[in-house]
Amino acid sequence: MGISYDAIEGAFLSKITEFEFLKMSEKDRGEIVDGYLKRAITEFKPVCTYDLSKCDDETREFTDDFDPKDVDEIIEIVSEGMVKQWLKPYLYRQEILENVLNTRDYTTYSPAELLLRVGNAYKEAKSDYTQMVREYSYNHGDLSELHL
Repeated sequence: MGISYDAIEGAFLSKITEFEFLKMSEKDRGEIVDGYLKRAITEFKPVCTYDLSKCDDETREFTDDFDPKDVDEIIEIVSEGMVKQWLKPYLYRQEILENVLNTRDYTTYSPAELLLRVGNAYKEAKSDYTQMVREYSYNHGDLSELHL
């Protein structure tokens, strides 16, 4: 059983609110979301028990023989990794950084506060994703390969 890109991307899109996507053409939006998918897969691939490099971009599907009981877990982990990838650029937005660097007043409504909150959201998403990957690795790993 394969896993379609659309299933993973659907899980990702249900976790975020991105109104800019509505203004984009479907092709442009797809390219951006596919980029998040590829980067999330790259991070998860070393611990995944399935070969995520077996994919077909034409049919938009990961083609390894996935056990149906593992599919939901893999979709959840990869879509969480995509959330992390989606949040990362918000940390480095030029407008936010310019406002932070030029603002003398640090108030609860300041751009510096916004940057702090975006940074915290990114750290939380990264932590959640890392924990999910660790749990997956623990639950599906083969301890006999360890050199103890």
